[in-house]
Amino acid sequence: MTIVNQLKTGEHARLISVLPDSKKEEKATSALLATFRVIPEFAKAVLSEAGATVGARAKIDCYTEVVFKSDDLKSMRPDGLIVVNTGKKEWSALVESKIGNASLSIEQVEKYLGAAKALGIDALITISNDYAVLPTHHPLVISRQAVKKVELYHFSWLSIISKAVLLSDNKVVNDPEQAFLLGELIRYFRANSSGVSALTKMSQEWREVCDHIQQGAVIQRQLKDVEGAVGSWNQLLRYLSLQLSMATRSAVNIQLAKKLQSSPEDQVKDAVESVMKSSQLTARLEVPNAAGPIQLTADFMRRTVSLDMKLTSPQDVKRPSAAINWLTRQLKDSTEAESIMIKAYWPKRTTMTMKSLKQALENPDLLVPAGIKDIPKELEVGVVIDLAGRFRGSKTFIEDTEKALLHFYDTVGEHLNVWVAKAPRIQPSKSDSGRSSADDIVGEVQQEGLKEGEKEKFFSPVAVHDDEPILAEPAE
Repeated sequence: MTIVNQLKTGEHARLISVLPDSKKEEKATSALLATFRVIPEFAKAVLSEAGATVGARAKIDCYTEVVFKSDDLKSMRPDGLIVVNTGKKEWSALVESKIGNASLSIEQVEKYLGAAKALGIDALITISNDYAVLPTHHPLVISRQAVKKVELYHFSWLSIISKAVLLSDNKVVNDPEQAFLLGELIRYFRANSSGVSALTKMSQEWREVCDHIQQGAVIQRQLKDVEGAVGSWNQLLRYLSLQLSMATRSAVNIQLAKKLQSSPEDQVKDAVESVMKSSQLTARLEVPNAAGPIQLTADFMRRTVSLDMKLTSPQDVKRPSAAINWLTRQLKDSTEAESIMIKAYWPKRTTMTMKSLKQALENPDLLVPAGIKDIPKELEVGVVIDLAGRFRGSKTFIEDTEKALLHFYDTVGEHLNVWVAKAPRIQPSKSDSGRSSADDIVGEVQQEGLKEGEKEKFFSPVAVHDDEPILAEPAE
């Protein structure tokens, strides 16, 4: 039985809701779900990350003001219901959203997960101004029992807006009417009155961890402040990836080890271990077609934020300084050469070397250790920003880190290219005559008795039929 048949009441989602202005949450959800109904590319961009298959023939129905027939579920009124029908299979999801400063609660989320399980619904999607590293990493800690047989996904409003912006700016939506509607949705959500907001504050736990480390206190594993600070850091990472996505008009992602992608608990545990061992939090952002990921590191002890990109060094050069020149030439026009640092990582046990871009441009040999003729394995470009007291600031840390990331990519990241080995060249013949290898082949053929005309036939262009090359027949 289709899930729609279990509805007691439910309205098709409307793009222009007649609800009063006080119902911002319901109006925002209705506008979003209505665009899913009429813009398949947009629905696919979002719902494919929630486990739905949205093909060319899929039919998408979205409902608001949902109430189910079951007596046990009459008191539940989720903000929306999405149904994707491919003809052979139906996928469905409940939607619960919050707008402005309103927050999701564990009790409410687990209640809707239970309802979805009872109804045979595939997933619960939550939307709010909270951020998650991945849609599968929920900002709330939900019991494992609650998510049995029902998938749980979370999207920030900004993540959804960023997908709409990328589709619009890259002209993925070709239909002019759909493109117009998508543009209007973006305009609506970008307005302050919509209730959609950017990340503005780190948590109180962030400040507490900063103070603990600065005072030399031992960080304990069970300290709830550390997990809270890590949660705030994860939200910041997602926010930064979205901001860089919209700035570059490309989908920037947070790089996670495969084992951490499916386990938010392990991801948090891994980050907590990093704080305990090194007083640092580190992440990598992947920009499509960039020379490498951007590594972002927050150092609690030094109160700094560093940004680095590591590239494989050219291996087809003869001198180590030539490899360094390959990198520095890409940044030779930089106006910040004194603050940009170049690191060279060497084979065997040779210690890493570091100089400023200005020094490396003037004399690349400064980066080459004495007596070393090996080519460096990797080269790294980076900057370190000393935030001092602004590091612990709930607002200033976000402001400064966002500014530093966008500036680093603008002045460094987008100018770097990966090393590509050169195509091999035809080598000169070893014969004393100095003839090329091709000349030697012709000479050998002539020695076998080919006449001049037959030699031309041997090297004549070959016709191609039915996409298969027809090889020239050897002379009789």
